[in-house]
Amino acid sequence: MNVALIGLGSMGYNLAKNIVSKNYQVNAYEKNKLVFETIKKDRIKSLCLFNSIKELINNTPSPRMVMLSLPADKIDECINELINHLNSKDIVADLGNSLYLRSIEREKLLKQYKISFLGIGVSGGPRGAKKGPAIMAGGSKSAWENVKYIFEDIAAKNGNESACCYFGSAASGHFVKLVHNGIEYALMQSLAEISNILEYAYGMNHNARAEKLKEVLRTQTSSFLLKITTEISNAKNNDNKYFIDLVENKIEQNGTGIWTINAALELGVSIPSIYEAVSTRSISHNFSYNSNSNIKNDNLLIENLSNKKLALEEIIFFNFACSLYQGLNLIDQSNNWDYFDYNIKDVFRAWSAGCILQGDYLDSISNKYKTSKKLDFEFLHNVIEEKCSHKMHSIREFNSNATKLGLPCPVLSANLSYYDLIFSNHKIGETIQLQRSFFGLHPIKDKKNKKKINPYWTKL
Repeated sequence: MNVALIGLGSMGYNLAKNIVSKNYQVNAYEKNKLVFETIKKDRIKSLCLFNSIKELINNTPSPRMVMLSLPADKIDECINELINHLNSKDIVADLGNSLYLRSIEREKLLKQYKISFLGIGVSGGPRGAKKGPAIMAGGSKSAWENVKYIFEDIAAKNGNESACCYFGSAASGHFVKLVHNGIEYALMQSLAEISNILEYAYGMNHNARAEKLKEVLRTQTSSFLLKITTEISNAKNNDNKYFIDLVENKIEQNGTGIWTINAALELGVSIPSIYEAVSTRSISHNFSYNSNSNIKNDNLLIENLSNKKLALEEIIFFNFACSLYQGLNLIDQSNNWDYFDYNIKDVFRAWSAGCILQGDYLDSISNKYKTSKKLDFEFLHNVIEEKCSHKMHSIREFNSNATKLGLPCPVLSANLSYYDLIFSNHKIGETIQLQRSFFGLHPIKDKKNKKKINPYWTKL
């Protein structure tokens, strides 16, 4: 199978480097002339550049796989041009952050021309693309069988196992990547909230926070995201100023978080920590209104907390576990759609190395899943019980102290509320059902025998 690659941005170029390093020839095209000329100067062996898509295809004999590493809004334009140059032996592989529903449409379009389609989710950023990303594939089974050896070669490795997995339908790979990104949002923000609380509530400076986070890196709660958060906590520029004190606080997003929420709403699946992370990114464009005035006047509490022992490993693990479970549950529940048939074991394998979610915490949760073989609330309870049962008070206290000081912790709070809604005794559901019955005469049933209940107000 001959390989053509369209799009040599940071992801595409590093993927190309990865592929040629595994002794494959790559023919490539990049529309941006400045980028094109810069890469041309690098003179990378086995990477041949062409001036147009037509020229690229003419110089890449069939059978060929055309890999698209492009922004999501440029994929259709490129496919429409490729249709004129490809044949029934060829494959189009979309490696961008595409909406899974668009992958279904693209496969249908290409089928009309007898061209195979693969929707490939790629995680790990430019560094992962170069060294070995996580790969989540979907699309034509026969096409995948013809090219999977390429993806398995370039993917990250967890021991002897490749972090490369085929999930089925054209939409399936991009859906797993979409949910991966949603979880990623939640985990990133939980660490950002924790770091902020350590600074303002526990009186830790940049170096102290980094050292405290470094302690957790030496435990089974270690992760890639924790590692980079530790490093950026006290990273400085050439003027000896901390980047975290200089960088703009408006958070950008690429749409995958919103798509995750939309899918969850359609399926009726609760993902509160992911929602709060996406919501924070939206409201971050108004962060210029924030103020520390509500913090500065409570030095006594800060002083008391600074000498208090922190169950930081458990705090981080709890939030990671809850956020991860929400995403995994969304994938599991998506099997109710006709075009998905996921095995959660395969999802763990795809995320085991190379991706942003990778880490020891994920390995430990994955190992527990191998034993339980079912993803339900009992599984979540057991995961948290084993790690945090004696530290739940500390986790609650951490959140409470932040709230007392006016420190925002929407994801931390969402995870704790999610846990309590599932596992605590309450009458929230009963109250709301009665409210609905009172104002809307919505039917209600007895919780034990499921027989209809007719309160006095239903007879008015």
